[in-house]
Amino acid sequence: MSLDDKIRDACHRIEELYYETNGKCYVSFSGGKDSTVLLALIKLCEEVYTIPEGGIPAVFCNTGIEMGIVVDFVRWVRDNWYSNVQIIRPEHSFDWCLKTYGKPTVSKMKSEKLRQWHRGRRTEALLRTMLDGKSVSGKASHTGKIADKHIHMLSDDYDIKPSPMCCTVMKKKPFKNYEKENGIKGAAVGLRMQEGGARSLKSEERARSGQKICTYSNRGIIFKAPIVDWDDGDVEQFIREYDVPLSEAYTKYNFHRTGCMGCPYSMNVDKSLEYLFYHEPNRYKASMHWLKDVYIAQNVVLPFDESYEREREREWRLRYEPMRQEMLRKYRPNSRLIKESGQTSIFDFIDEEE
Repeated sequence: MSLDDKIRDACHRIEELYYETNGKCYVSFSGGKDSTVLLALIKLCEEVYTIPEGGIPAVFCNTGIEMGIVVDFVRWVRDNWYSNVQIIRPEHSFDWCLKTYGKPTVSKMKSEKLRQWHRGRRTEALLRTMLDGKSVSGKASHTGKIADKHIHMLSDDYDIKPSPMCCTVMKKKPFKNYEKENGIKGAAVGLRMQEGGARSLKSEERARSGQKICTYSNRGIIFKAPIVDWDDGDVEQFIREYDVPLSEAYTKYNFHRTGCMGCPYSMNVDKSLEYLFYHEPNRYKASMHWLKDVYIAQNVVLPFDESYEREREREWRLRYEPMRQEMLRKYRPNSRLIKESGQTSIFDFIDEEE
């Protein structure tokens, strides 16, 4: 399909959502690239009068752990580009969430598997999923597989409590409250299948069963993903051709994705933390206050922070590397890391220099 065809389909999906819900819908706006493209598409619908101007509110949840550069962009959008931006907040703080449930680790799905493991649900099925990436039926389930580099997290000596609940408490619940308080019947989301993740997998499952890939229901709410079938090239072309404004996180600092500051789930958490270190130091300090132990446990290397690096190297030399070797010998004795364990460690040279 051409981009023009995809724009037409996306606009039709937006219009369909608006009229199916009698206008009781909103767009989940994160300040990121995809949700900003979604707002631009809504504006296209408004320009041809298929939906009323400002008829679909853009709802942004300011969790208190967003990057400042993203919050600034959301406010700019509200004041200069799309007037119906509504900002909501969670009931509880991030600090409360961590103390109550535990800390995000590696990914949402792996956090959940590790949470179950450390709470005592040590079934063969769970272990098989984490070690082999297969479900009970033998079906591939790589989203829950624990890599060799993280296998020390299975140890009884691993004392960080993993949990995926931060997303639920800080983002999902505030949107559920907003939906209830405003009689919401539908929402538009910037989900794209190319991005992967749990929701994308569900879209693929719907496609295989002959259902609409752009539509699903949950809790009586209709969710539409107008750009679900767009690829990265479509998004970039649309941004260029329609002069879509973006956060400086993309235009100045070359982020590929935005999200909560210093999120351990991010594949580029080191780059996110480097940005905070130089440009938003108070948020960097906050990230370290809450999640430094997780960064160290995930062996996130931050060469710009000498103090952190000394602590990371010490923790890995004294705790995590021995822990990992023990878990590998127990669960994956043929691992490459086991074969290499007899080689001289970089930390041996550090000890000699000291």
